[in-house]
Amino acid sequence: MMNRDGPVPCVVVPLDGSAQARRALDPAMRVAQVLGCSIELVTVYDPVRGRWARDLDDIADRMPFEQVEVAVVGSGWPGEVLADVAGDHPGTLICMATQDHDQLQRLALGSVSTHLMRATDGPILFVGPGYTPQQDLPRYRDLVVCIDNSSRADTAVRLAAVWAARLGLGITLVHVAADLAGQLEMESELAAYVDRLTDGGAAATATVLISDSPAHAVAELLGSRPDALALTVSQGRGSLTRLLLGSVTSELLARSPAPVLVA
Repeated sequence: MMNRDGPVPCVVVPLDGSAQARRALDPAMRVAQVLGCSIELVTVYDPVRGRWARDLDDIADRMPFEQVEVAVVGSGWPGEVLADVAGDHPGTLICMATQDHDQLQRLALGSVSTHLMRATDGPILFVGPGYTPQQDLPRYRDLVVCIDNSSRADTAVRLAAVWAARLGLGITLVHVAADLAGQLEMESELAAYVDRLTDGGAAATATVLISDSPAHAVAELLGSRPDALALTVSQGRGSLTRLLLGSVTSELLARSPAPVLVA
């Protein structure tokens, strides 16, 4: 089981030959550069469906990053292969693109993503269908952390401190309230979290947005901050992954123009 607070030895990017999967390359590289770790591009040979990255070496050579390794796995289901890769190197961060499958633009994670949410304990950096590449962005500078009214808020704040320190990020705690009363109710709690983070040496602020669509509101905020990553904590890990992610998190993954770290 992964120590969520331990060092990150490698960023793993699964590729299947599609342009969609390659969207994860740029965020992975930006994160790995700051972490000072290697990137491993992984593909699973699948001659039946023809879905594997035939040009893995060429992709690695074109990346402006020196520490890139490639792995072509001869057989196996990609979900299990990736879980094994992550398990072999505790602390590995998987950075992968997700798929938007339904007409309502609510994310149904692909089967590989779903399996990894069940089989791994560490965070996964998801690059959703709403991701907007930022070609002129040298590095990320802000971590937008989703805070709700549940017990997951404490976990989100703790992980925010860990990842902000790793990546040299400022922290913005964000809560979406339904109305002014909800905004006033959360302001003192967010202020306490900000105090905790600043006492620990982080540069932290907080904001409360008012909206009846939390995912849309957070996605809009991220759209105004092209140098941001997002962090959210899922409801748990288990067989009902989509339910455990929560409808708000699933929709955020579909809408977000920024990569989303799901812990």
